[in-house]
Amino acid sequence: MGNGNKNKSKRLLWNVVNDARSDISEIKAMLRMHIEEKNVHHIPPCKPIADMQKTILSAAGAAILALLSAIGSLALNFARR
Repeated sequence: MGNGNKNKSKRLLWNVVNDARSDISEIKAMLRMHIEEKNVHHIPPCKPIADMQKTILSAAGAAILALLSAIGSLALNFARR
Protein backbone atom coordinates (compact mmCIF):
# COMPACT_ATOMS: atom_id res chain seq x y z
CA MET A 1 0.00 0.00 0.00
CA GLY A 2 2.38 2.67 -1.11
CA ASN A 3 1.42 6.26 -1.60
CA GLY A 4 3.36 6.59 -4.84
CA ASN A 5 6.12 8.62 -3.20
CA LYS A 6 9.73 7.66 -3.80
CA ASN A 7 10.87 9.25 -0.52
CA LYS A 8 11.69 6.34 1.82
CA SER A 9 10.93 8.18 5.06
CA LYS A 10 7.44 9.13 3.88
CA ARG A 11 6.83 5.60 2.62
CA LEU A 12 7.92 4.22 6.01
CA LEU A 13 5.62 6.68 7.79
CA TRP A 14 2.75 5.62 5.51
CA ASN A 15 3.35 1.95 6.38
CA VAL A 16 3.52 2.70 10.11
CA VAL A 17 0.26 4.66 9.98
CA ASN A 18 -1.49 1.84 8.09
CA ASP A 19 -0.21 -0.75 10.58
CA ALA A 20 -1.42 1.39 13.49
CA ARG A 21 -4.86 1.76 11.89
CA SER A 22 -5.05 -2.00 11.45
CA ASP A 23 -4.07 -2.62 15.09
CA ILE A 24 -6.57 -0.06 16.38
CA SER A 25 -9.42 -1.57 14.35
CA GLU A 26 -8.50 -5.05 15.62
CA ILE A 27 -8.52 -3.86 19.25
CA LYS A 28 -11.82 -2.07 18.66
CA ALA A 29 -13.39 -5.26 17.29
CA MET A 30 -12.07 -7.34 20.19
CA LEU A 31 -13.38 -4.84 22.73
CA ARG A 32 -16.80 -4.77 21.08
CA MET A 33 -16.93 -8.57 20.98
CA HIS A 34 -15.89 -8.91 24.61
CA ILE A 35 -18.18 -6.23 26.02
CA GLU A 36 -21.33 -7.00 24.01
CA GLU A 37 -21.27 -10.78 24.58
CA LYS A 38 -20.90 -11.02 28.34
CA ASN A 39 -21.52 -14.75 28.84
CA VAL A 40 -19.26 -15.94 26.04
CA HIS A 41 -15.56 -16.49 26.65
CA HIS A 42 -13.43 -15.62 23.67
CA ILE A 43 -10.11 -17.37 23.35
CA PRO A 44 -7.42 -15.88 22.95
CA PRO A 45 -8.53 -12.22 23.23
CA CYS A 46 -10.51 -12.70 26.45
CA LYS A 47 -7.64 -12.08 28.92
CA PRO A 48 -6.01 -9.09 27.18
CA ILE A 49 -9.34 -7.37 26.56
CA ALA A 50 -10.47 -7.98 30.13
CA ASP A 51 -7.22 -6.40 31.33
CA MET A 52 -7.74 -3.45 28.98
CA GLN A 53 -11.30 -3.05 30.22
CA LYS A 54 -10.01 -2.94 33.82
CA THR A 55 -7.44 -0.31 32.82
CA ILE A 56 -10.10 1.82 31.13
CA LEU A 57 -12.38 1.60 34.16
CA SER A 58 -9.48 2.46 36.51
CA ALA A 59 -8.58 5.49 34.39
CA ALA A 60 -12.21 6.62 34.33
CA GLY A 61 -12.42 6.26 38.12
CA ALA A 62 -9.23 8.27 38.57
CA ALA A 63 -10.57 10.99 36.26
CA ILE A 64 -13.82 11.20 38.24
CA LEU A 65 -11.91 11.47 41.52
CA ALA A 66 -9.72 14.22 40.07
CA LEU A 67 -12.82 16.08 38.87
CA LEU A 68 -14.45 15.82 42.30
CA SER A 69 -11.24 17.03 43.93
CA ALA A 70 -11.09 20.04 41.61
CA ILE A 71 -14.73 20.91 42.31
CA GLY A 72 -14.12 20.58 46.06
CA SER A 73 -11.07 22.80 45.83
CA LEU A 74 -13.03 25.46 43.97
CA ALA A 75 -15.83 25.28 46.51
CA LEU A 76 -13.39 25.73 49.39
CA ASN A 77 -11.72 28.69 47.67
CA PHE A 78 -15.09 30.39 47.21
CA ALA A 79 -16.06 29.61 50.81
CA ARG A 80 -12.88 31.27 52.14
CA ARG A 81 -13.66 34.58 50.45
